[in-house]
Amino acid sequence: MKKLLLTISAALLLVIGVKAQSMDMETWVNDPIGSLQDPQGWASFNPASAAGMSQTVFKITSPAADVNQGLASAKIVTQKASALVTVPNPFRPMHNFDTVGILSLGSLVGTTLKFGQPIATRPAMLSFASKYTPVNGDSGFVVVFLTKWVGAGVRDTVARGIYRMGSATTTYSNNTINLAYNPLYAAVVPDTQMINCTSSKYRTPGAQIGSTLFVDNFQWSGYNSTDDINGEVATVTYFPNPASSEINFTSSKNASYVEVSDITGRKVGMYLMQNNKVKIQTESFTRGLYLYDVLNEKKEIINRGKFEIAK
Repeated sequence: MKKLLLTISAALLLVIGVKAQSMDMETWVNDPIGSLQDPQGWASFNPASAAGMSQTVFKITSPAADVNQGLASAKIVTQKASALVTVPNPFRPMHNFDTVGILSLGSLVGTTLKFGQPIATRPAMLSFASKYTPVNGDSGFVVVFLTKWVGAGVRDTVARGIYRMGSATTTYSNNTINLAYNPLYAAVVPDTQMINCTSSKYRTPGAQIGSTLFVDNFQWSGYNSTDDINGEVATVTYFPNPASSEINFTSSKNASYVEVSDITGRKVGMYLMQNNKVKIQTESFTRGLYLYDVLNEKKEIINRGKFEIAK
């Protein structure tokens, strides 16, 4: 069987008529090389199945516990790279991937994975649902970059964010990534969004075959003109969402308060966190969307997002 060289490009795929990406994982399309599918507007190493590599991204429609919202979710599984496939690892120069488990916004053009899709705004945060089963201390990640092409093969990174998963979770959690904007580009509107979902660690050795990441329902929200997250950005998990009688918040960094406002910006309450956790009783909240800010002891914002009350 002929050896397949898959290369990776971080350049935006600029093709007239590119279809919108399926951020809710509902629409899947056939890859142009093999017989497998990826979410529309996303790219994975599934095309390498044509050279004997195991499938790494799956459309999941059942059981119900594996589908977060709608009719489908994406499942990413770390697999051993085929001996017939060479995939340079951009995270570790001079190394090739020996395992793969990656789903990224982008497309496959020939045998080059083009990472990135157009964007023309400055969102404040990315929310998504996920659950994770690591193998032997592995870690999963969702990594976000917003970039701007400046010519001569150069892109400026306008904003970035990362969410790390290290422990096993059997149910979906709703997560947010607050984007940290580079103050040097306070007036720059990015032209490219890059969302990379990995079921294993790739910047350092340790990727484990079988580590499994489920993702669904990616949504941009808010708007940033400058980097208004003043403290060290925290990872915050909150559940259930939608909530009814209560909602629980947990912060990865030292946090002191959760401030909740309704969608009009009216403050609903400020809630004290203990050991970076708080349970908020929501029986008195009316149905609808709410905004939250997580604050450190200096009352600096270290995470913000939104949740829903459904009754």
